[in-house]
Amino acid sequence: MFISSKNKFYLTLFWEMITSPIQYGKNFIKWHFIKPKTEPKENKIRTPIYTNKLAVCIHEWGGYDGKRTKNIKNISEFECGLDYQLLRFNNYKGRYDLDLTITISDKELLKKDMKEFKTIEVPNAGMDFSGYEAFYNSIKDLENQYVLLTNTSVNRKQVDFIDAYLDFFKTNESIGMMGISFNSKMYQSLIRNNFNPHLQTFFLLTTTDVLREVVIKNRKFPGKGIDHKLALIRYGEIKLSRIVMDLGYELVCILEDGSPYFFDRKCLLDNGRNSWKSFFGDYRLHLKDPNAINPMNSNQD
Repeated sequence: MFISSKNKFYLTLFWEMITSPIQYGKNFIKWHFIKPKTEPKENKIRTPIYTNKLAVCIHEWGGYDGKRTKNIKNISEFECGLDYQLLRFNNYKGRYDLDLTITISDKELLKKDMKEFKTIEVPNAGMDFSGYEAFYNSIKDLENQYVLLTNTSVNRKQVDFIDAYLDFFKTNESIGMMGISFNSKMYQSLIRNNFNPHLQTFFLLTTTDVLREVVIKNRKFPGKGIDHKLALIRYGEIKLSRIVMDLGYELVCILEDGSPYFFDRKCLLDNGRNSWKSFFGDYRLHLKDPNAINPMNSNQD
């Protein structure tokens, strides 16, 4: 029997309501009684990459203007858009071999001429994840390479970042996915303060092989076919980070000051009570320039 993503989402909320005493009890025990293990645990190491190739996917909805203002409740307004993303990558003159693809949903609405770019037309169900999945399918049989999945909601702020980000990612082989913003909570839930730390998916740096492991474990690309926004955040964005952590990798977010913040499955043991050392909730609530790519701190190696 087919169940729409919207109905599946609200059925999940109904189940949470029924089981809420158990869920709150588990959270209470984690928060007050469980301490994180202090002994170091080795995380999984990525499959080696023997190329300097970086495959970049920018996903765009055809109805957006090339330059636009984004408003998110309780978050500072900022400018973004496809024009700024194209400027960012077209101006790259670094050490890596960048290959750019633009995935577009509702392409007939797009006003910009895209003839000079490599494009893939995708359905709008799944939104960004529809583009990310189609792009992954186009490169999955190629040699393992670095992959950047991003959309046009990245802040207009222009900085040189690719070489420093990739050098850091290459050096730290236990990182499965790297981003520029996180949320420590699942707001798409009836469970208050639902601790589910995850990277936000408007910018994700990873590899072909890590994505392949995610798809194998999940039996499909996360978020595939989901046409309900709240369900997409829960079963796409949050689930993607959870799968990467379940695979044994670390996640890392490059903070506003350029420092990396690492987290993995260990932070789930105590709901972050002792192991979470950054802001709780949506990191963007605390930023002057939300969704911005910030330069890596030069003291990082």
